[in-house]
Amino acid sequence: MHRLPAGLIVMLGWALLCVPESLRAQDDSLDVAQNAAAQKIPNEEPSPLLTEPTAPEALFDAVVLMIDLERPNLALGYLKQLIQQDPPDAAILRMRDKHGAAAFLELSNDKRLQPYATQLLDRMNAAFRKYATDPARVDQLIAALSGDPQERQVAIFSLRATGPVAIPRMLAVVGAAGAAKQRDVILYAISRMGRPVIPALLGAVDSPDENARTVAIDALGLLGDKTVTPWLWYPAFAEDSSPGVRQSARRALARILRGDERFAADVSGYGAVAELQKIAEAHFRREYPWTLDADGNVELWAWNRDVNQLTAWKLAPETASLIVGSRFAKQALNLSPDRTDVKALFLALRLAFDAHVAGWDKPLPTGTGTAFNLALLAGPDMALDTLKYSLKHSHPAATLASLQVLSQIGNRGQLSGREGQASPILQALNYPDFRVQFAAASTVLQLDPQRDFRGAARVVSILTRALNDVGSSVGLAIDPNQDRGATMASLLGQMAYDPQIAVTGQDGFRIAAERGDVELIVIHAACIRWGLDQTIANLRADARTAGIPVVIYGPESVLVDAQRLIDRYPLVGFALNGETSFKLGIRQFLGQLQTPPVTEAQRAARMSAAVYWLAHIAGGARTSIYNLAPSEDAIFNATADSELAGNAAIVLGAIPTTSSQQRLMEIAISDVREPRLRETATLQLAFHIQKYGVLLSKQGVLDVRTAWQNASDPAVKTALAAVVGSFGPTPTRVTELLQSLPDPAIPTTGN
Repeated sequence: MHRLPAGLIVMLGWALLCVPESLRAQDDSLDVAQNAAAQKIPNEEPSPLLTEPTAPEALFDAVVLMIDLERPNLALGYLKQLIQQDPPDAAILRMRDKHGAAAFLELSNDKRLQPYATQLLDRMNAAFRKYATDPARVDQLIAALSGDPQERQVAIFSLRATGPVAIPRMLAVVGAAGAAKQRDVILYAISRMGRPVIPALLGAVDSPDENARTVAIDALGLLGDKTVTPWLWYPAFAEDSSPGVRQSARRALARILRGDERFAADVSGYGAVAELQKIAEAHFRREYPWTLDADGNVELWAWNRDVNQLTAWKLAPETASLIVGSRFAKQALNLSPDRTDVKALFLALRLAFDAHVAGWDKPLPTGTGTAFNLALLAGPDMALDTLKYSLKHSHPAATLASLQVLSQIGNRGQLSGREGQASPILQALNYPDFRVQFAAASTVLQLDPQRDFRGAARVVSILTRALNDVGSSVGLAIDPNQDRGATMASLLGQMAYDPQIAVTGQDGFRIAAERGDVELIVIHAACIRWGLDQTIANLRADARTAGIPVVIYGPESVLVDAQRLIDRYPLVGFALNGETSFKLGIRQFLGQLQTPPVTEAQRAARMSAAVYWLAHIAGGARTSIYNLAPSEDAIFNATADSELAGNAAIVLGAIPTTSSQQRLMEIAISDVREPRLRETATLQLAFHIQKYGVLLSKQGVLDVRTAWQNASDPAVKTALAAVVGSFGPTPTRVTELLQSLPDPAIPTTGN
């Protein structure tokens, strides 16, 4: 902010305090209209000014002065008057020219001046953007670059103050016909505008206009910032780069890396693919350090082909990373078209981008030009490589999309491991997000394995959990100190987890392995029975717990030991003690792993799919591969839902337990159940008895007979008759039944 010299402020303050009464009396005789325009100062604090300001610029001068004098109430009063006047853009820009943009920013950061200071900052920014991007103004400054040294210096100063918003017009002038003479002066001016213009220049590297591209690249070389080198590798060594662009990029790299463009011939493309892949992976993992604005967005510059001009876009960081990451991955692919990992990276980024744009509550886009259709055409091996890559880098959107592709074009052979590692599809069954786990289970069932495999029990466990899903997830705290453990469990509860506590590592492992809904485990570094190392090793070795994220917590002194485990095992993070640091550490860690919560509609659809798949298993020889018994309780509960009940009854018929037969009987004889469900359950009961024998109690058999006798619905009565017959009636009973059959009636129609 513009500040008055300290000595001058003291002198001014002393002079104001010593104003004679005669002068104060003159103040009372000020113009009546002027007094009416002046607003009453908060708390009726007297103003030290001899004359109350009324014009917008004078009011802003007063605001700045009052802040320097530490009179915030007066500053707020003048600022409120200024906002109420709604000054024109020209007046606001004159304030900016006099006091600088920093003055507006500092005022907006002063809580005592809210909300008016923020409103004024927004007005100033909007006015300046409109003024700065005026082509006529920028053209005048560009013309002045060819003037005498003083004019050129003033023009460069003005362009520097304008910032990156001037770059599009400057490049447009370079690209215009007959602009060759201005190229060097514009390039020089851009190089003097400093680092703030780098994002705009990077966007121009992709310009279809060769002149604009070469100027942007040369300017980046002159600015000498090493962070821009990834943007220069491709134009420097791509076969489709023109000679001019290629030479400019190599000169820029030589300036940045070697300090002199004379070394351009020595610049090698060795390692360029690795550099491009590295930055693309950083974007894929959402680890690129974007600079965010006040709204948490990224200002991304790119060439807008609709208007043929460089444009700034306000994007969410993830959106920007998927766009930029895809660009670098494609460049790496073009430079090294045979690299399988680069292909997988590019396809994973493109699938993730399509899924991100569509939204988590929408299906993956399909059709011509979509990444999904391209993945289908690329074949099952490419899809499996993409899944493996997505799992390695813990990207749920790309993992889900890859599984969706494999569910359509995959084959059973892809369920087998390679090079001593489990199939990526089976690895996804233990991903730390249930949405991914369910997609993996569905993919396995689509591929329909014909023999037992490691992971079959996990498939049934996932389907069962989907049926039990009521929208909550369990967070388990393992801590030898019960009070501290209770505190951490309470913090998990505040983060929307259903908290559970274990005192020992062994108990914590047992709880996590037996439950199907633990989605987070936090372990204190001083874990006992087992110790921290053994507890995490066992959690990662068991298929039931291998995919549950684990966060070690404790003081900063244990970070070194925790980092050793983080490096050794997947899905392990660290959070410091303390409520704020603990929550922040967990959110940052899980933010890279999990997807948004499912909606009620999505949860209902998933439950329906789970019952369908369980019925699919029950409907054939697949029960020799998948043990459905662990799902029995959840399946029986599902019979209460009319949408799920039919398939649930089919599943009960395939579970070889006494309780399953009993539950089928209860549904079959119940008068409150819908007839259609009773019929299905009764038929499954007859099938169950035929396959596993009569497991009902004597009372159960009597109940079925009674229900058969009393049934009024024909379909239900017929189905119950099949069950009664499966009980194996005695010969006497058979005779009675035959004798009770009515004599044949002569047909009244036909033959």
